[in-house]
Amino acid sequence: MLHLLEPTDPRWVEAVAVDTDGLLTDHAHCELKAAQSALSIVARFGGEAPELVEPLSALAREETQHFRQVHEHIEARGGALGKPAVDEYVQLLRKAARADHGDAPALLDRLLVSALIEARSCERFKLLAERLPDPKLADFYRALMMAEARHFTLFAGLAEARFGAAARERLRLLATREASVAHTLPLGPTVHG
Repeated sequence: MLHLLEPTDPRWVEAVAVDTDGLLTDHAHCELKAAQSALSIVARFGGEAPELVEPLSALAREETQHFRQVHEHIEARGGALGKPAVDEYVQLLRKAARADHGDAPALLDRLLVSALIEARSCERFKLLAERLPDPKLADFYRALMMAEARHFTLFAGLAEARFGAAARERLRLLATREASVAHTLPLGPTVHG
């Protein structure tokens, strides 16, 4: 699914069900980080790749809207937004991409790593949509699953439009590394862990 080579262990949903509030806080911060990441790509590469400015600015707005929606769920459950935790998955994936970074343009890796993060989120949201006992949250994650799939397609498409066949080849390599990263993380109430 979306170039993911290692499926999430289905027991992840059980870990989430034990601490849904923890998942929602982590998810809210993931949405903020996704918006910041999109804008960071625009800030760093928008001058040399102006075709990124509009779609990634729009993506940042959408991710911010998703943050607000997650925050509404947190408040509706009587919770409060906790502090952000380090997203070990994202850190390890970025590090894995840099393992041979000298061979790939930095923009290509930023786009493809973002695509894989969106793909993993999509896959996880699908599991939540299918297995969460709370029907309201399950429906919420079903809608977000489709958004994450669009985001994957956006990042992968931008990479391919700019880098052609090199993007497809690099995506295959990074997908292998992503599978290793995803496989090693403990199951917990986080979007990526």
